[in-house]
Amino acid sequence: MNKKIYEVDFDSIDDCRKLISIMKSRIGELNSKSKDFISRNQMVRIKFNSCNEILETDISDLYENLNLDPTPKYYVYVHCDPNKKIALKKDGVSTFGATLGMTHLPFYIGKGTGNRAYELDRNETHRKFRQKFKIFDKDLVVNILKTDLTEKEALILESKLIDIFGLISFGGRLVNLDEGVNQKERKSRYKEQLHKLSLYYKNSV
Repeated sequence: MNKKIYEVDFDSIDDCRKLISIMKSRIGELNSKSKDFISRNQMVRIKFNSCNEILETDISDLYENLNLDPTPKYYVYVHCDPNKKIALKKDGVSTFGATLGMTHLPFYIGKGTGNRAYELDRNETHRKFRQKFKIFDKDLVVNILKTDLTEKEALILESKLIDIFGLISFGGRLVNLDEGVNQKERKSRYKEQLHKLSLYYKNSV
């Protein structure tokens, strides 16, 4: 057993910082030796690939019994946090969002026609987010992700993105009030991928 003893003055900020630095370094060394160790870059790739696999999963049959508009006039949009720009390769989920056209991290996802994306009065939590932004003289960022969709196509894309980014109530990012139709059935189609996105999922899978 490898033991080391450190004397630390708990009233000294410098001593405490030094001990924290030593412990972080040691944890990194032990992690790198573990057979289960996954590097940060590997984790980014795992999450990014999981997002793409969810996006490519066919769940269209779950929407067949709904009376939906076949006209290709719908789009899917996101309301984003203006204080949180997407940094490519920092996280697999946000990198995936960037490939869809997101410039900032989303906190609300929806579908609509016409001017719906720019109608900003939504639920109470959505309103509180906007109030926080306005403290810094900012407002939410709107990104239109995909246009010319039928209502069914828009619902499917919206649902998958809600599953990927997750509701706040389940440890995710979104303030949407619900997860959409047939959430249990569609999640079962890509359950393994959702587990890999566990950063955003605590209780939903």
